[in-house]
Amino acid sequence: MKTRIITAFTGLFVAVAALAGTAATAPEASARVASGSYTYTTVSFGVPSKSRAVIRGSSLTVYAPAGVQRYRLHQTRSGAFYDVMGTRYVLRKQRGGVYSGPTQWGPVVIGHSTLVPRR
Repeated sequence: MKTRIITAFTGLFVAVAALAGTAATAPEASARVASGSYTYTTVSFGVPSKSRAVIRGSSLTVYAPAGVQRYRLHQTRSGAFYDVMGTRYVLRKQRGGVYSGPTQWGPVVIGHSTLVPRR
């Protein structure tokens, strides 16, 4: 009898873990940053920068005055983010296909970024 109870609990545990794993690995990505051409504006420590940018899949390419820079976007439910040398750039979906959000260095907000579609 004790073996049957343990087997039943083990089966139940495996089923719940499998269901939880499926839900955790398949998040909703409805606000995924759309591929296309954008104007990318950032302000960090009060210094503005404006460049042409292109998104293809989960890759952001910025044609900045310092040269071409490529970043890997981490898609989220509300948009995306990417990290560069301890700085996180958050891009949340807004109206009109615009993405914007804070630029953070650790827990400190040091500016903001905006992606506006080029038409």
